[in-house]
Amino acid sequence: MKILCSCCGADYEFRYGAGNVLCAVYTQGWSSYGAALYCPKCSKTWDERNRGRPLAGPESTIGVIDELYRRSRRTRGKCL
Repeated sequence: MKILCSCCGADYEFRYGAGNVLCAVYTQGWSSYGAALYCPKCSKTWDERNRGRPLAGPESTIGVIDELYRRSRRTRGKCL
């Protein structure tokens, strides 16, 4: 699967699985705010752009990635 940064458009491609999702969040540094994902670079500069609005914790970011995967599985092979 491929995830994209909602700020700069950077992407990270990996095979979906618990270990790889954990790696993206804990090792690579991907974060989220609501349903939007942010790359490590944009996550580090988040506070400069969004004072007073903290990024979600790792558990929420994992949930966002899991939901993106579930949605991609539901729509695979279907015309939108």
